[in-house]
Amino acid sequence: MNRSPDSNQPDGPADPVGDFGNQRWSDSSDAAQSGDVNGGTVDGSSGIGGEDERPTSIRKGIVWISVLMAFGLYLTRVSVGEIVKSNSFLEDPQIINSPSTRFSVQLTEASDPARVKAFVARTQGNAGDQGAAGSSGAGSGAAADQANKLVMPMTVVDGLPKGEAERLLGELEVSGGSGQVRLSKQQIGSVLGVFFFTYALLQVPAGWFSDRLGARKMLSLYILLWSILTGITGSVTSLTGLLVARLGFGFAQAGAYPTSSAIVRNWIPLAQRGRSSALIAFGGRLGATLAPFLTMWLILNIGGWRPTLWLYGVAGVLIAAAYFAIVRDRPSEHPACNAAELALIGPVADQRRTGFSELIRLVGVFCRSRSLWLNSLCQFSVNFGWVFLVTWLPTYLKEVQKVPEQQGAVMVSIVLAMGMLGQLIGGRATDWSVGRFGLRGRPFPIATAAFIAGCAYLACLRIDNVWGVVACCAIVSMMTDVGNPSIWGFMQDVGGRNTGSIFGWGNMWGNFGAAISAKVVPLLMVQGSQSGGGQSLVFITCAGAFFVAALAALGMDATKPLKVEPK
Repeated sequence: MNRSPDSNQPDGPADPVGDFGNQRWSDSSDAAQSGDVNGGTVDGSSGIGGEDERPTSIRKGIVWISVLMAFGLYLTRVSVGEIVKSNSFLEDPQIINSPSTRFSVQLTEASDPARVKAFVARTQGNAGDQGAAGSSGAGSGAAADQANKLVMPMTVVDGLPKGEAERLLGELEVSGGSGQVRLSKQQIGSVLGVFFFTYALLQVPAGWFSDRLGARKMLSLYILLWSILTGITGSVTSLTGLLVARLGFGFAQAGAYPTSSAIVRNWIPLAQRGRSSALIAFGGRLGATLAPFLTMWLILNIGGWRPTLWLYGVAGVLIAAAYFAIVRDRPSEHPACNAAELALIGPVADQRRTGFSELIRLVGVFCRSRSLWLNSLCQFSVNFGWVFLVTWLPTYLKEVQKVPEQQGAVMVSIVLAMGMLGQLIGGRATDWSVGRFGLRGRPFPIATAAFIAGCAYLACLRIDNVWGVVACCAIVSMMTDVGNPSIWGFMQDVGGRNTGSIFGWGNMWGNFGAAISAKVVPLLMVQGSQSGGGQSLVFITCAGAFFVAALAALGMDATKPLKVEPK
């Protein structure tokens, strides 16, 4: 990993105003033209060049193509959560008729509640669900009472082959109920969750590959790979094929942010590096925000979910080509970057490649750091609670709240759009906290935001109006991103020249949380449906995750840098 361009920057805690400091996001080249660059002058006397030479703006192009990269990254990632709940996907004959596809039987209406309740208890008991069987004995109450306990839509059983699910639906209808056979939520949860496992596991290795082989080359390759896999995803004929494609997708996207961070570190002056990083993260959130609405619009207007993914794949290939054409690993390697811009950026110190043996020793340092483990727990818990918004919220709005697909897509976009506001608030919040309390104040915005997010999830339990639930989820989205700049700042504070590796380590644990959440949430939905708890278990569990994150954040110490000295 490269040291800060400021050759005098120590390998320890960042300056209190750090990468998210008090510098306004401004055009550095404009500052140079006015004769002022970070308090200096750009003229013949400064040693930068003659009076007529002005810094080129190659670094701005680097930032904007990185913003576009992040936009595409999140657009393709979040779109799958929207696709798997669309009728275009759920009614796809190739997916439905695949032998590997599993199904659930959902109860949607009970004309004879007593008989339906007995059927559900018997069916779930036969499936080995002792908890559901044990709670099904209250069959002697009034019919209306029993109907209230059959919270609908209710998943009677999940994970069945198509023929068995259709047979069970017939028995349900004979017993006085109405329902439908749907793709298995548990199997879809596995498809959504497997991405996060490979994405998490390969964070540090993918970043290391970029360090060894060059950030420009590797990130262009990563973008190309995930774009090709996006197109392949649009051609799969089974959920198993979709799962395999998502495994590869997680690998391809794992190196995106660690590698982009290395590019920013080499190209952006220290005083503007934080704002550049925030702008790139903003691009990612914009992609996530537009993904639900744009994906659903394309599904409805260009022929379904498959052409939509093919279009995203082609767009990604074009971004990969543009990234390779525009970016260079270092300013000195770019033919259009003039001497004035090189001087403005400053020297890129410590060009050593991180060897494999040093990587192993670095992981050992990570494992011995109490503060980094608390940071990892914090990221795990935050992602566990947040990922519901991008994976299962669309399904919840459609199936539980009965929201039409297009309206649901708009609601999810509103929720995710609040994350962009959160990024802006969070940057200022972490600056204020560090300025007021020093580096020990770095975790305070994380803890505060996580606590508010947990309370917002709990509020969903008391709200019946769908827009009220959307508002609470929007608060969760915003508070998640209010804490993000402080999380990044902590990793920069303790990381020094190994910031990229530490970023990969923390992001790895965060995405383990996302992977487990994507798998656990459908199980909670099924369990809640069977026990009459509905979606309450999901909201309570996600709220608990945020409360754990708040407590973990309070134990983090940004004043203790992690160092690995080369042999």
